[in-house]
Amino acid sequence: MLKNSGVSVAFILMALAAAPIACAQGQSAYAVAGSAVHDVRTKSGRAYRLYVKTPPGYSQPENETRRYPAVFLNDGELFFLVAAVAPLLSFYNRTLDEVIIVGVSYALGEEPIASRQRDLTPIADKSFKNETGGAADYLVFITETVVPLIERSYRTDPSRRTLAGHSLGGTFGAYALLNDPSHFANYILISPAFWFGDHAIAAAEERYAKANHALPARVYMAVGDLEGPRGGLKSVDLVNDQIAFAARLRSRNYQGFILRDEVLSADVSHSTSFPTGFLRALEWMFPPQ
Repeated sequence: MLKNSGVSVAFILMALAAAPIACAQGQSAYAVAGSAVHDVRTKSGRAYRLYVKTPPGYSQPENETRRYPAVFLNDGELFFLVAAVAPLLSFYNRTLDEVIIVGVSYALGEEPIASRQRDLTPIADKSFKNETGGAADYLVFITETVVPLIERSYRTDPSRRTLAGHSLGGTFGAYALLNDPSHFANYILISPAFWFGDHAIAAAEERYAKANHALPARVYMAVGDLEGPRGGLKSVDLVNDQIAFAARLRSRNYQGFILRDEVLSADVSHSTSFPTGFLRALEWMFPPQ
């Protein structure tokens, strides 16, 4: 029988079980075991919510001194539940070391699209109806408020701190990488929208390369095979944008830089790239110890 750090089959099933809570209609709602919610604010007073999922072994007595990688994930409302439960079988089958997942919400009280287009974009782009170009402020919020709160509250391993995002979240991850790679050890960029701002991330990398010979980080990038011409896209081509950006990074021979990039095959679209890409990223970055 397969085991994971002494975690039994029964314990895995308990971790998967729902904790019933009361609903207005008298029904029971599904609550993810081992999860918690934290409310936080930016320095300007904008409110966000953090959704945190600890892995099955986190509360076990034999792990009371163990520290875990924390994966900070943008678009929390969209991706937290997938990210929280998708790794459970990998934990059990010992193809993945246990990790803590932290989903960051959109700004509370704001329209989600407007919140993400502001927070996750590196420059202002007047072609968007909503405000753009707030990545600098958002990165300060993540690194100076969100990360310290999580690392005070949970047994995390700062040397394996990870930033993850999809689409514009991947754009933000690339911005953070090229702004100051020391904030995170690992970056997961799924279907990154490198097209944004007339390929502003490529320009940022050009500036970074002129001033730096090292890029100490591990980066995983993945895009679906339908996110380009094969999928009928005409105005954007995420597949070839990622291929070109990966080639650009490799051509620099940055010291301390490790890259894995993949085009996910078998008809993977922008809507389906996250679950597969995210789990593959985790298994590559955090093999069982």
